[in-house]
Amino acid sequence: MIGRNLLGFMAILTLLNISSIAKSADESSAIAPKAAQALQQMSDYLGSLEQFSFRTENTSDQVMPSGQKLQFGENTDIAIYRPNRFRVNRDGDLAEQEFYFDGNTFTLYGKFVNYYATLKMSETVDIDTALDFAKEEIGVIAPTSDLFYNDSHVGLMEDVTSAEVVGTSMVGGIECQHLAFRGQEVDWQIWIEKSETPLPRKFLITSKWITGSPQFTAVFTDWNTSAILEDSLFEFSAPPQAEEIGFINVASDFNLDNTGN
Repeated sequence: MIGRNLLGFMAILTLLNISSIAKSADESSAIAPKAAQALQQMSDYLGSLEQFSFRTENTSDQVMPSGQKLQFGENTDIAIYRPNRFRVNRDGDLAEQEFYFDGNTFTLYGKFVNYYATLKMSETVDIDTALDFAKEEIGVIAPTSDLFYNDSHVGLMEDVTSAEVVGTSMVGGIECQHLAFRGQEVDWQIWIEKSETPLPRKFLITSKWITGSPQFTAVFTDWNTSAILEDSLFEFSAPPQAEEIGFINVASDFNLDNTGN
């Protein structure tokens, strides 16, 4: 009897907590200043870092024609050297890829198929310009790339219609601020470390206008904010018997929308 009563009491507490969060979210029809400020602080801190690296553990939903959702995972290792170099390694269920930018040249290498594509810019450009070009012109979107930009909060807030501080949460044993944002096409949440180094620790995106509302989640680990990155890290050397192809073929054959290679 005591056990049953305790379970009932715990269920009531859970419902009250959920109702409290839901009420808070419903009452917020605009952008809460504290949420915008926390995001700005994270953006400013990341923008102040010249060389850094980190890992993300990602999960993404794929909605099948039947309506069933399947979840797939991958790990990415990311290195940034401002103002104009980055490298992304993806290893997972659906993708085994390496993406390089050395300030002038893009290279995408698919390890499953041993193909690579290279595109040289007419001039040296910074990371922001390179990411925009990669997304708009060659259809390559690096996972969590919204956070790579020098002023990442500007792009993140572009379509936001409301924002809320959900509360404090633990991610990997680290105390974080849990923030929730709503937009026209996607809702997203971010967990930012509560410290003098406000690093992102978790990022979740819900595509609410796609059938099944698939989600993408990234958990950030292994931050190195004082990394010393060698130039060679951002230079691609073709493996033996690797075949070079064009980026148009890469976009179709590698399925760069994160559905596989």
